[in-house]
Amino acid sequence: MLFLTTGPLPQSRVLSSPMFTVVRTTTNLSLDEHFIKHPAATFFVKVEGDGMEDHGIFKGDTLIVDRSINPEKTSIVVVVIDGELTVRHFSDINSEEAAVWGVVRGSTRDFL
Repeated sequence: MLFLTTGPLPQSRVLSSPMFTVVRTTTNLSLDEHFIKHPAATFFVKVEGDGMEDHGIFKGDTLIVDRSINPEKTSIVVVVIDGELTVRHFSDINSEEAAVWGVVRGSTRDFL
């Protein structure tokens, strides 16, 4: 298993480069444990547009959305506008036009 880190982890073999450190470890990394705190309320949403690129969300990304979390002013949220799901920064939504559907916990991107 490979993952990126800013420094070496205990019991790991480190391969360094000027840009980042790659750590090979025998420890399993579970994305479920990291991103899915409320399994019954967690959904995956595929991004279709490019309106959130300024926030690091790109067409084709898969968002991990938790419907049990209350949004904060800095949250990225999935909202319902005119019956359709869309992604917005929570501070940018008009609560009269949009209803929060869930809070984005993270995202994944396939580079292939």
